[in-house]
Amino acid sequence: MTTHFNHLLPPQQEWFSPKEVASIIGTSDQFVRDCFLNQGILGHRTHSDKGPGRAKRQRYLIHRDGIILYLLQTANFSPEDFLRYVGELLRRRPREERQRLRSLLES
Repeated sequence: MTTHFNHLLPPQQEWFSPKEVASIIGTSDQFVRDCFLNQGILGHRTHSDKGPGRAKRQRYLIHRDGIILYLLQTANFSPEDFLRYVGELLRRRPREERQRLRSLLES
């Protein structure tokens, strides 16, 4: 079921910044940080020391599984529903279009 959303994420990338997650889910990075703090998006918080006399900086890292889990929780459909709706839509297309789509999918 999680493979349904894999095409939205860059391949081979496991960890994402709030800015990257925001781009993927279509929100602001502040929204992602707020969701992170409210446990709406799961991930890790790290602290980096900027040196003597400087404040520590918090950094949020979200694993790809956390993004997929968020997408699954916020979707108003299941992957099975999506496939069923797409199937119904395609079945209503004219025969010529269905044949053309079939050849595009097989190439």
